[in-house]
Amino acid sequence: MNSKIIFKQFLLAVLWGISISVVSAVHASNMLEDISFASIPGDKVQIVLQFSETAPEPGTFTIDTPARIALDFPDTGVALENKRQSIGIGLARSITAVAAGGRTRVVLNMVALTKYSTEIVGNKVVIILDEANVSRSTASLGRNVIRDIDFRLGDEGEGNIIISFTEQPKNVNLKQEFEKLIVEIENVSLPSDLERRLDVNDFNTPVSFIDTFASGRNIKMLVDTKGEFEHLGYQAGKTFTIEVKGLTKAQKEAREKAKFGYSGERLSLNFQDIEVRAVLQLIADFTGKNMVTSDTVSGSITLRLKNVPWDQALAIILKTKGLGMREEGNVMRVAPAEELAAIEKQELEAKKQIADLLPLVTETIQLQYVPASAVVDLLNEMGDKEASKNQVSDTAAGEGNDEEGASYISSRATIVGDDRTNKLIVRDTARNIAQLRKLIEQIDTPTRQVLIDARVVSATDKFEKDMGLNWNFGSTNNSGEVKNRGDLAPGTTNTTQTTNGIVDLGLRQKNLLGVTFALLNSSYLVDLEVSASQTEGTSELISSPRVVTTNGNPAIIKAGREVPYQTVDLGGAPSVEFKDAVLSLEVTPLIIPGNKVHMELKINKDEVDAIVPTGVGSAPSIATKSIETSVLVDNGDTVVLGGIFEHNRTQTTDSVPILGEIPVIGAAFRVNSDSNDKTELIIFITPKIMDETLSVR
Repeated sequence: MNSKIIFKQFLLAVLWGISISVVSAVHASNMLEDISFASIPGDKVQIVLQFSETAPEPGTFTIDTPARIALDFPDTGVALENKRQSIGIGLARSITAVAAGGRTRVVLNMVALTKYSTEIVGNKVVIILDEANVSRSTASLGRNVIRDIDFRLGDEGEGNIIISFTEQPKNVNLKQEFEKLIVEIENVSLPSDLERRLDVNDFNTPVSFIDTFASGRNIKMLVDTKGEFEHLGYQAGKTFTIEVKGLTKAQKEAREKAKFGYSGERLSLNFQDIEVRAVLQLIADFTGKNMVTSDTVSGSITLRLKNVPWDQALAIILKTKGLGMREEGNVMRVAPAEELAAIEKQELEAKKQIADLLPLVTETIQLQYVPASAVVDLLNEMGDKEASKNQVSDTAAGEGNDEEGASYISSRATIVGDDRTNKLIVRDTARNIAQLRKLIEQIDTPTRQVLIDARVVSATDKFEKDMGLNWNFGSTNNSGEVKNRGDLAPGTTNTTQTTNGIVDLGLRQKNLLGVTFALLNSSYLVDLEVSASQTEGTSELISSPRVVTTNGNPAIIKAGREVPYQTVDLGGAPSVEFKDAVLSLEVTPLIIPGNKVHMELKINKDEVDAIVPTGVGSAPSIATKSIETSVLVDNGDTVVLGGIFEHNRTQTTDSVPILGEIPVIGAAFRVNSDSNDKTELIIFITPKIMDETLSVR
């Protein structure tokens, strides 16, 4: 009876396997059968993907961190013995092929992104990596255009964001930052009607809003989400799809376990004064793992643990007794922490000795943004500090080992910088050179530039008013001539008694009205001058210094003149010296995350004011206005640094004593002057981070 049941189960299993094979064959008739690679002339790497039928057109995209190139093949399966293969040629590390959902994704793991091309030849897809032109992206010089942005609800409640292009996009980068998904598409145009916000809350998916906008020559999309989710991005031809799916209850629990840090099966332990070795044996029996306990582990422990993960219970026991644990596969090794540290130290020294015996190879590393000599100096400085730390007299970059015992540069390494081609010529072990490439990848980045636009506005408002009366009396002789008063004293000049009613409208421009009165049948004259003058004027002076500098480097711009003045040296000989009277801007910008700019600023505005007497002649005085501060400003925003406001008001009265003080009548015997001057200086600063994609045409 049992044999019949076993036979039936075996038959069902065989039929199930056959059905799965048939279904897979129906859904994926074309299979990826072989992957080969080789180095070709011109610092290029050739990778060939061979299919069972005509090769399909792949959809490609790249990821900057970590550096990867992905190719999606629709309606394709995988028939490889090893789905992951190591390459180890140039910047190519390894290649992986995975089949899921009726398509195959081939991922190239790179040391750094480089320009590449794909070509279909029959049933083969040929990928060429051009390592001579390493770049941060693979965007072509052509201009692709986004045709449509759509949102659709999936069969399982997921949200699908579908981006359609007029051509196959070359580089679409998708990353997650907190609760946002950020999509960056390089060298693509966006029609104005698609630069908008999509509100998709009504679909009841993890996606709330989709904001799409242009950023220079690139396109940026921000996807606002809610709740916990997982996402997937894939490309098929001219369409890039982002799938956002909410987590199930089981997935949320698994994620919470990962945050908690302990995911083992729960157990309860309640012992009084039990040997530590016995407790470790119980945990090993419970987990089914192999455990090796050092002979130096001894002592007893009392514990009461109820419904806790076994890995947490083990961590508590080890910490209480000063023990350590190292896990290799399904074998756990338990020993005192000092003993494990000594063993690891011996293993590390052995790895170093092996590294010193590895053969040396010579490779070149192309630099793009940093001079080769600067990188060599930096590596030598690192080597000097590490050598001083380890009391070693060489100039190597120390023993900064990774888990495999490889350092950036060994003591046998030789590094030469070629400034003509901007390349590093490195002779060292292959593992060290790989580590050095990682370091240089972080160093060899373009330095961003900042445009500092300053505006110094000086505004002046002047107002003057004079009002009053001048009286003169005189007499005439029979011929009508004005009589003189006579000599006031011997040797003095005779003076007239009146101005004859003459009004001067020339330089003075204060006496704007004059009237002369004469009494009929009398020789007496009365001369009345009305003084009434008002002057108004405004002026505005705008100085706009502008300077471009790289991130973190100071920049100075000056405009003005040098004013000469005479001095006398110790010997009494005259000499001429110069004093600057300039408008200057000194700034040191620092770009910080969030597209903000921190600036250390110093602005001077000097002008020649007046000539003042000195012991050896005269010299000009310099009116100085300056400000020195540090500010934090968003990119493109304008900040008012400060201002100087001066208000000078003067009122004077010129009157005849006693008569000028008489009410009402006294107005005829005095002149009033009123002046009101206002001067204001305001400084505006606008920093602008320059787009790296812009170039001089």
